[in-house]
Amino acid sequence: MYEMRRILVPTDFSRHAEDAFRYAVSLGERYEAEVTLIHVDEFPVSPFGALGPRGEILGAYQREKERFIRSQFLLLRKMVKDAPIRLKTHLAMGRAYKVIVEESEQRKCDVLVIATRGLTALSSHLIGSTAERVVRLSRQPVLSIQSVPSDARRIKSILCPTDLSPAGNVALTYALSIARRQKATLFVQYVSILENPEDEVEIRKRLPALRDYHPSADEVNVQYVFDRDVDPGNSILRFAEDRDVDLIVMSAHGRRGLRRVHIGNITVDVVHQSHCPVLTVTHPFHKQVFTKPVTEQLRTRLVTQQEPRRKRA
Repeated sequence: MYEMRRILVPTDFSRHAEDAFRYAVSLGERYEAEVTLIHVDEFPVSPFGALGPRGEILGAYQREKERFIRSQFLLLRKMVKDAPIRLKTHLAMGRAYKVIVEESEQRKCDVLVIATRGLTALSSHLIGSTAERVVRLSRQPVLSIQSVPSDARRIKSILCPTDLSPAGNVALTYALSIARRQKATLFVQYVSILENPEDEVEIRKRLPALRDYHPSADEVNVQYVFDRDVDPGNSILRFAEDRDVDLIVMSAHGRRGLRRVHIGNITVDVVHQSHCPVLTVTHPFHKQVFTKPVTEQLRTRLVTQQEPRRKRA
């Protein structure tokens, strides 16, 4: 059974990141989870960062930036002060995507909630480089958010596309768990290639036994969807929009079982273009990408903020 007890939310304090944070908080309320906001300062890996603390101007700039980041954390904390969640904030140093993936591994997070766009003014059909790398490299499930999503506490319908391969079917465990907890309708979709149409009767013979992926699968309202398209991604996006689906849950890989760095093209298209949140998951056979943590020199500068201690009366 999939539970979201530890949620990691990378932020650059943009409006898009704030939307992702609000969605993560609503998830946290639903699952009584611990939500950790993380901001990664890439200054140490920039040309100026190579100079170290030398120079009064650079030192003053870095100190002022850290004060600003803490003030932004405080504003976000106040924004959700009444939410029944455990909220932590964390400032880290290094290359953003690498630190985010490493932190999610070390904290054993159940999900990363990340905005696909940030401070850069990207098109709605483009995804930020940090977000895309996190989706490609993370072994933890990644919930990508492009536009302002609905409240995660009221998920009524979930779409789970699969190519019926072992790697593709791994998403069923997550989709069934979420659908059961949210009492949502689960659409399991299979899209055959238009040039090579498959008979629906034959497809149904290949459908997996849902109990193999969740012991309480019988409690979920599951509907099967069979479609044909030149590009399966088109059918997935079209169905999600037509049915006003609240969440798409899909594997990052399909029949080819490629490594995480070679995420499936269909998954990329869906994450890039979907207007509803997309939860991407990887098969357990995928190994850890980064075998070494960020340098100890950077780790000594990590700043962790938790609830302020109350003064004794």
